[in-house]
Amino acid sequence: MTQISLPNYLKLRRETDGRMRPRWEPGRSLRDAGWKGRDLRGPSGQWLGLEEAIVAADAVNAEVAAWRNQGQPRRRARPERKNTRCVEALWAEYQKSPKWLKKAPITQRDYASKASLIIAEFGPRHVEALAKHHLYTWWERLVAARGHAMANGTLAVLRLLLSYGVLKGWLTTNPALKLGLEGIAPRCVVWSDSEIAHLVATADRLGHVAVGDAVVLALHTGQRQGDVLALEMPQVDGGRAIFKQSKRGARVSVPHTPTLAARIAAIRTRRASGAVVQLGGRVVLAPDGEPYAKERFGDAWRAVRAEAAKQFPDAACKLFLDFRDTAVTRLALAGCTVPEIRAITGHSMETVHAVLVHYLALDDRMATAGIERLKTWMADEGIAI
Repeated sequence: MTQISLPNYLKLRRETDGRMRPRWEPGRSLRDAGWKGRDLRGPSGQWLGLEEAIVAADAVNAEVAAWRNQGQPRRRARPERKNTRCVEALWAEYQKSPKWLKKAPITQRDYASKASLIIAEFGPRHVEALAKHHLYTWWERLVAARGHAMANGTLAVLRLLLSYGVLKGWLTTNPALKLGLEGIAPRCVVWSDSEIAHLVATADRLGHVAVGDAVVLALHTGQRQGDVLALEMPQVDGGRAIFKQSKRGARVSVPHTPTLAARIAAIRTRRASGAVVQLGGRVVLAPDGEPYAKERFGDAWRAVRAEAAKQFPDAACKLFLDFRDTAVTRLALAGCTVPEIRAITGHSMETVHAVLVHYLALDDRMATAGIERLKTWMADEGIAI
């Protein structure tokens, strides 16, 4: 375990609550000369963290050296310490760990993006010098500058990173735990049947037929945009659409609905009759026959959505990812159980429950069906009131 070199006379004591109490405590010869020990606290009386305590102790030692030299500069400066347990070093260490390596590439990119904000703020600081008030104050600034969702997501990555630091022995407690951050209600937006029909028709009319293909695939399989765009033609043969999800690594095999089967047949017919016959490759292809990059598909998607919003204004603020929640709610309204929904969409059980709690509780059709069942049960049991 790497040892931290402490300045002369710096004493560290940990209390039962885990907090550190740093103190500059001179030796006997200095005490005899009139130097007294002093607690190392900040301007508002708070105990200094380790990194700040080292700086403070060095400053007192400089006073002692100046006194000894009768005001002359110190002959030899204290060698600069290399902080081997700073936040940036912990992030580098974490990226070598199995916890990091087993994460999907899309998750790694998201974490790395948020880690860049963390390192810009705390990179050279010793991990034990971080305190709750530092992190909460930074979160407040992030909310103002980057938005609530980004602020919470970034603190979640920092919390994970510091928990890893605790496991590695770099610090004893995680100051990012139980910060009391204000949560955000989960996004749960669904497309109405009329909006979907108009959206697909608009895509076909504008010549963005691949957008319509992607919408039907997403809606009838419950998959994410990236997995829909990565789907290959052989993976829709045999009456099933087979996905290996990029985010969770789950394998799902979804039977075709009649609507999906008809759309896939239309794709095959369209390609067979085109100027360039291309029967293989991705299911969703750009007009030039190339696979869609995320940005290029996004441009086509937004153009279709903007046109569709002229008739259905609410569509303007809905996202492609909302087809996934829409698929879950449709399956639930059709009477599917939570395990059946999970087998189709690849969601976790918790996520399926979250979607159902946030949408179905407000759906009139579910309330009507529930009351009808109640009425039948009451009649069967002979209950009048």
